[in-house]
Formats: sequence, structure tokens, C-alpha cells
Amino acid sequence: MRWRVFLVATMTAAALTACSGSGQHDAGPGPRPSQATRFSDLRYATASPTEVLDLYLPHSSAAPAPLLIWIHGGGWRTGDKSSILEPYDPAAPTPSPPNCTTIVQVQKPDLATLNAKGYAVAAIDYRLDQNPVHAVQDAKAAVRFLRANAARYHLDADRFAVWGDSAGGYTVIMLGVTSGRQTEFDDPTLGNAGVPATVQAVVDWFGPTDFAQIPGKLGPPESPFTYIKAGQPIPPFTIAQGDADCIVPVQSSRRLDDALTKAGDVTTLAILPHANHEDPAFMRTQLTPTYAFLDRTFGR
Repeated sequence: MRWRVFLVATMTAAALTACSGSGQHDAGPGPRPSQATRFSDLRYATASPTEVLDLYLPHSSAAPAPLLIWIHGGGWRTGDKSSILEPYDPAAPTPSPPNCTTIVQVQKPDLATLNAKGYAVAAIDYRLDQNPVHAVQDAKAAVRFLRANAARYHLDADRFAVWGDSAGGYTVIMLGVTSGRQTEFDDPTLGNAGVPATVQAVVDWFGPTDFAQIPGKLGPPESPFTYIKAGQPIPPFTIAQGDADCIVPVQSSRRLDDALTKAGDVTTLAILPHANHEDPAFMRTQLTPTYAFLDRTFGR
């Protein structure tokens, strides 16, 4: 099942490209909580000092909170969980990148908005060793840790979503398509081996699916398409990609969307005209529809 969303071409380039200083904006941040409860540097595994996460809990409520796990990008060599704290201002002027490959803004969820909506948010660090398998193994270990400690942190273990961009996008894709099964991405030595690394929703912003954009010697076990089959349960996906991305070609996301659709899975694809890799247009236009996807998936 699929809802395919294309931003209409009649929207001006100034509203969508990274070189614009104005244009149409997302609805932007919602009401700010006075103070989220933060747990910093929770260790979810011990193979590397980088296997830690920060957890931001909303104001207490009677019901356990749904959880959004954010996995940053950075080419499997850079990036940090703390970037989720960088303020997002949709009215701020957009910097002009000197070339397509220059990252001018980290794309991320708006933490305060999610907490205000009642979502808990976890931002994870992982091994930055240019090994995408390690990144997925770490992310699965983080999911298992959070599921194992759901009661302690008042989390709803049946409503876990993952959100990633670029390299983080590949990681959340693999979390989604291997959810509920044992693969090479499940390393029991990283802890909580008896806990499933199951997720119920996936937000993928311009994650690569073709080996040409992913480092290492990879084969079928590392390809998302190996796991997308009719009758194999896969959580709902929402995918966003710019058609001017020179790092992850737009066809990468189109192939993923097509494969999920043919398998009968729920997927939404948004193609942003003229948007580059890590383009601020994602923050300006895709936050509100992404929050709506999470609310719809989790029945909120």
C-alpha cells in the first residue's frame, strides 16, 4: 500500500533549493516544553566508547511514551548525537553551499516539538569506522537496550520509530527491513541478546540503497532489497529525497519505494524538486508531514 507524494514542480526553486534565503516553510516548531528530562551518555553496548545515547523524555503522563530514535548521518565517519540540540529556526536565512557535496545544515527532528507532542526521543552515537554493518549492529543494540529498559523510562515498547538521514538513512532502512528477524546485523555480544530489535515505523531521508554510495565490500546480506518480500512484515516507511542530490541519486529512494510497494508494504515517497543532499529544504518542508506520519502510524 502506498501514498506517493510529489512536491509540485510549480513551486519556485527559491522555495526549495539550498541557495535560497526565503520561500515556503514547514509549519515549524510547536510549543516548547519548559524542560525535557534528559539522560546523557547512556551506554547501550561496550564494544566502543561511542556506543552511547542521549534520551529525552517528555513531561510525565499516565501512558508510556512512544519513542523516536534518531540516527545521524555523516558518511560513517563523522557526526554526533548532540547535533539534535542545535536550534531549528525555519525563518533563518538559508546558507548557500559552494558545491553540491558541502553539507550546509544537519537535517534532524525538532526535539522540542516531539517532546511537546508527547514523544520520547533518543539520539545515538555509533562506531564511525566506515563500516555500515557496525553502524546497523550498534543501532540494533540501542533498540534492544531501550526496549529492555522501556519500563524504567516509561516508554511504549510497541511504538518505536527510527529516523535517519544519509548514512543514518541506510541504517534505519536496514533496521526496518530486518525488523523481527535475525541477521548479521544482530550481534548478541553487544548486549540484551534476548530482546528483539523490532521497530514499528521508519523515517528515511535520502538514505543510500545502492552499493556505489556505501563503503566496504558488500553483498546481498547488506542490501535492503534482499529482505523486502511479499508476506514478510515490514513497518511503514516514509521516504524523502531531493532530485538534485549528487551524493545519493534520487533513483535510490525510488527503487526502495517501488520494492516496498510491490511487496505490499506501506510507504510514502516525497521527491523535493531541486533539493540537494542535506538540503535545508527538508527541514522547511518535511517536518510536519513526518510528524503526521508518526502520529498516524501510532494512532495519535
